[in-house]
Amino acid sequence: MGSLNVQGIRNKTGEITKGLEELNQDITILTGTKIKGNGVEILGPYLHFYSRVSKEKRAKRGTSILVKKRYERYIKTWEAINENTIKLYMNVFGKKLCILGIYAISDDKNALVKEDFSGKLNEVIVEIEHSREISIAGDFNSRTGGGDIYNNNNNNNNNNNLVAGPFGGEVINDNGDKLIDICEQISLKILNEYFKHKRIHQYAWHQDTQELRSIID
Repeated sequence: MGSLNVQGIRNKTGEITKGLEELNQDITILTGTKIKGNGVEILGPYLHFYSRVSKEKRAKRGTSILVKKRYERYIKTWEAINENTIKLYMNVFGKKLCILGIYAISDDKNALVKEDFSGKLNEVIVEIEHSREISIAGDFNSRTGGGDIYNNNNNNNNNNNLVAGPFGGEVINDNGDKLIDICEQISLKILNEYFKHKRIHQYAWHQDTQELRSIID
C-alpha cells in the first residue's frame, strides 16, 4: 500500500499503472487527480475509485484509490466524501479494514478552510470508531518533525513522540500538528518516518545545489 501525487491523472494512466505494477503495489492512494465527477473505472489491472471535484469549478484536487482487481471480492463499499477524502471498506484476511485516501488542504491556506477540512475528517473517523481497523494514506501537506536522521540530531523534542517516530525532518508545521493529533486520537503511527529508510526513499523533494530537502507526510 502506498500513495502518489499525480498532478492530474488523465493521459498518464498507462504510465502510472505500469509503474505501480513494477513496484508490486496492491492498493495506492492517488492525490491531485483533477478528475471531475465520481465513480469506478478499470485501469489495466486495477479498479479505480475516484472522488468528486465539483463540476462548477476548475478541477485542482481530487483523490482516488487504485485496488488490484484480484481484491474486488473483498471490497464491501466505498464513498467519495469530497475532493479531499475518499473511503473504502474491505473485509480481507479476516480483518475489517477502512482505507481513507486523503489530500489535505495546503498548510498556507486560510485557517478556517483547514479547520473545516479537519472537522470533516474527524467526523468520518468518529463514524468509523472501533468498528474497523483504519489505514490512512495520501498527502497531508504536513511536516511532523522527528529529528534530522542524517545529522544524527538526537536532541529533537519530537524524537520520543510515539506517533511520528525519530526519523523525520526538523520542521513541524500546522498541518503536522493536526496530523499528530489525529494519529494520537486513534492510535496510528506515521510510518514514513517511524522506521529508518534510505535517503532516496525518505524525501519527496530535494535540491542538492542548495542542500534543500523536504519530507511530506
